Amino acid sequence: MEITGVNSKAYTSAAAAVEEDEELQEAQEEQTQEYGVSVKEKEENDKAEFSSSDYDEADVKEKAENYLKNLIFVGGLTDASTAALQNYLNTFDVAKFIKDYGPFTSTSEISAAMYAAVGSLIKQQEDE
Repeated sequence: MEITGVNSKAYTSAAAAVEEDEELQEAQEEQTQEYGVSVKEKEENDKAEFSSSDYDEADVKEKAENYLKNLIFVGGLTDASTAALQNYLNTFDVAKFIKDYGPFTSTSEISAAMYAAVGSLIKQQEDE
């Protein structure tokens, strides 16, 4: 039986790829012996883990206050708007805020909820 249509270049490149993989594995094993750390251990330790837990009241209060202070600090707001935001900041009830908009797992969620809560209070000064 004769096999036709086989490209010798494809066989050669596949064999070369296998040889490269073997050489890479040998080099990694040499590094393992040299440094005393296996490559698999390093890869396992390099994983980033993110907590899926909710923010507690102290975290939410801090992020919300920072959001409001940044709005006030940036300026360009009317005096009435600044006063309304300052009043909201002074009377901020974090438990009610979490009940209405939470629970929160990220700062961006808190910022979005803060905008929903105080968006109507934000009024920019008109350019004269």
